[in-house]
Amino acid sequence: MEVEITRQLGVVLEKRKSTHRWGGDIWMPIAVLVDPPQTDGWQEIEAGEGRTLFHYGPVPLTLHRKLGEAYDANIETENPALWVMLDDADTEPVPFKMRGITVDPYEAMGVLDSGEGLVERMPVPADVLHWMVDYLKQMPTPEKFKKRKRVNHKAEEQKFGKTPIFEAGGRREEQRGDG
Repeated sequence: MEVEITRQLGVVLEKRKSTHRWGGDIWMPIAVLVDPPQTDGWQEIEAGEGRTLFHYGPVPLTLHRKLGEAYDANIETENPALWVMLDDADTEPVPFKMRGITVDPYEAMGVLDSGEGLVERMPVPADVLHWMVDYLKQMPTPEKFKKRKRVNHKAEEQKFGKTPIFEAGGRREEQRGDG
């Protein structure tokens, strides 16, 4: 089994005018492309009717052997998802730079908790889902949990004829009693 595998995807981002009088533009990833064309950054692919579509690709989606539990948690939900993660940027025409795409819900949650950029949950394309499942089937089954047997603690015998400090009659008690 390979340690990690990678597949290239593309992202389609939509820009719409806000209907709120103080709002600016609304940006939202609306699609993930399975076989994306090569672009040099964000490229406008369609404009009109109050919206503009941009494409970015390819973006690597990497599955790692050690994250199988996270991928399983994602697949076992009713609607497996992938997350498009964008970081804020001061660029034109799109004010985001691509951070990546992940199918690890814990990674997406960590980026969401940071409160920066844009993270959007998207449905996993069927082709990508089959690719993930094939990789997960190759993973060895995890070892069963083995509970360790309890070992009784054996207290050390006092040596050198001294009373332990924290026992009744020990040095600490003697110091408090004398003062």
